[in-house]
Amino acid sequence: MQDDDLDRLLATAAQRPPTPSEALMERVLAEALALQPAPPSYRNVGAVPQPGLLGRLMAVFGGAPALAGLGTAAVFGLALGYYSPTTMDYLTGATADTAEFFPEADFLTTEG
Repeated sequence: MQDDDLDRLLATAAQRPPTPSEALMERVLAEALALQPAPPSYRNVGAVPQPGLLGRLMAVFGGAPALAGLGTAAVFGLALGYYSPTTMDYLTGATADTAEFFPEADFLTTEG
């Protein structure tokens, strides 16, 4: 057998691809269907419960973390509004008159 003979043989084989028989295809298909898992069975769970008032309120504000932050800010704001400077002096043990952040503001207007 020469190289030309082999080239002609391969060219002829490439022109006619092999086709499986019908019996082979039926056996392969039957075996594949037998190996398929069974579909899951679904049970009826009934109606989904609706969220209560607190759940709807949390959904409006963006969930539990956002509601916790909003509650913290509200409590802190009420505490700052309720405590007057004299009450804060009583709690901290200092007077509000002694805290001077800028004793002289002249350094803001001078150069160099």
